[in-house]
Amino acid sequence: MDINIVVAPKFARRISQKELRAAASRVLAAETPDAFNSLSIVIVSDRAMRDYNRRFHHVDAATDVLSFDSPQEEYLGDVIISFETAKENARRAGWRVREELELLVTHGVLHLLGYDDATPNEREVMWQRQSEIMGQS
Repeated sequence: MDINIVVAPKFARRISQKELRAAASRVLAAETPDAFNSLSIVIVSDRAMRDYNRRFHHVDAATDVLSFDSPQEEYLGDVIISFETAKENARRAGWRVREELELLVTHGVLHLLGYDDATPNEREVMWQRQSEIMGQS
């Protein structure tokens, strides 16, 4: 398992790469325990996230997490997270940013593994699995 972490310099001191890696590892261990998978987690600003969202999803707004899967078998893809949106989400939810980042990493990796949340039924299945992996159910 190879998990590459890239953090925008202005957030580097506020992010624990070890915790991000652990969150992704938990998902991979729960979902694909016998497979060798690699992925990247990228922490960016709202401005960068808005650009990604506009370029790839034609939505002119920042979002908390985007996942881009890879056509390569062993490389799952990239999970991109906006630190600023994660921080705001955490404030509104009443928990710490590190907990929000764990949630977003879990959510993003599940997307790379084929889960979706476009419909209410898909959302229920995905969010239930997310909770199980994070030890909340």
